[in-house]
Amino acid sequence: MPFLFSSMTHSPSSFSLLQDRLARIAAEHPGVDIWVAYSGGLDSRVLLQLAVDSGLNKQGRLKAVHVHHGLQAQADDWARHCQSSCDSLGVALRVHRVPVGSGSGLENRARIARYQVFESLLADGDLLLQGHHADDQSETLLLRLMRGSGVRGLASIPATRALGRGRLLRPLLSYGRQQLHGYAQQHGLSWIEDPSNLDTRHDRNYLRAKVLPLLRHRWPHAVQSLGLSASNCADAQRLCQELAAIDLQACVQDDAGLAIPRLAGLSAHRRSNVLRYWLQELAGVSPDEALLQRLWTEVALAQADAQPQLELGAITLRRFEDGLYLLPESSPAAAERVWDWPVDSHCRSELQLPGGTLQAEPVAGAGLALPSSGCLQVRLRTGGERIQLPGRVGRRSLKKLLQQQRVAPWLRQQLPLLYDGERLLAVADLWIAEGHAAAPGAPGIRLSWAPRDVPLTVSAQLSQVGDF
Repeated sequence: MPFLFSSMTHSPSSFSLLQDRLARIAAEHPGVDIWVAYSGGLDSRVLLQLAVDSGLNKQGRLKAVHVHHGLQAQADDWARHCQSSCDSLGVALRVHRVPVGSGSGLENRARIARYQVFESLLADGDLLLQGHHADDQSETLLLRLMRGSGVRGLASIPATRALGRGRLLRPLLSYGRQQLHGYAQQHGLSWIEDPSNLDTRHDRNYLRAKVLPLLRHRWPHAVQSLGLSASNCADAQRLCQELAAIDLQACVQDDAGLAIPRLAGLSAHRRSNVLRYWLQELAGVSPDEALLQRLWTEVALAQADAQPQLELGAITLRRFEDGLYLLPESSPAAAERVWDWPVDSHCRSELQLPGGTLQAEPVAGAGLALPSSGCLQVRLRTGGERIQLPGRVGRRSLKKLLQQQRVAPWLRQQLPLLYDGERLLAVADLWIAEGHAAAPGAPGIRLSWAPRDVPLTVSAQLSQVGDF
């Protein structure tokens, strides 16, 4: 069921419609908790009151969370104010103290800390209400314009998005600060005024105190117009996402890679759109144009015999043959490269290795014949290994065999090799050496290798277009 809130900037003259919507959402999501992010300021105090008056606290479902950063001398007083307000409304409050240190980037660290708290609180399906309003939306749009943001950035504050195991809702985005102030006065609400909001050294405060008043003086409906522009950008961004999901389905290969020839057949803008979506959905990376250009020229278009890669935090972008792959952080290199593996020919056996899981299942007349000791030795590649395949003359280079089998480079070093002493018996579940397959009717084991470092898959992301 889609949520009813919209980022449209026309402002209703009454809050009754919003109360009806809140009550409907509560009814449509029974059994989950509904949280209010409660700073104690004007917007969150109005939101908390609206949530209570909408009946969201039935069965104690409504809860509030206050994040105590300790950045202001009055921080303890603010927490007590929030507790008093919640007590008077019968709403349970949880106060989280989150130190964020000092120095540059303080606001961003505080924001990250808040959202980490929010995510930790939300159980499956829980909702979190935040009090962002139309003036916040206008300030955000102006900030993004000054940074040269594209459509995605200019969409500004989304009315709803996924958050941890729950969902974040911003019911007040179509209401201006003046409306919220009027509502608070009409209902006799008290709230906190943060003195740091008056410090115009901060960009957002400068816009709020200096720029928006000038815009309103010239264009009285400036906030509504800016909000409408943000809404239009959000619509355009959704279309970009939907097109990206379609193109992703057309370009994805069975092995979870993206086919470079299919990407090359797209226009440059459309190719950047689908690559941006792919990176964001799977790696959580929001690439700029420079990074997308590097991805295409340095990785996708590298020489055919190269093995280019691009580090993206804990994710690595790699090319293999005609495909692009996103890989999670690699498993640590094995300090010990030899494992003794006793295998029972009557029951299933399993060996956990740094690069994955090796299993042996008993079979009759097939698979690998067990050595008389019943114990296999498992090693990883060191280079130069050779194996004689059934029906072939002479031993073959394992390196060349893996290339012919199209085993990706990132999987080759973790591939388990099975030995009896110095005799190479089998290579994972790919090959059994000449003379070491189980004879007809004789006991054997069928090997199964599940590597851990497999490419991130896009299949789960295509059913719906996610929030950007």
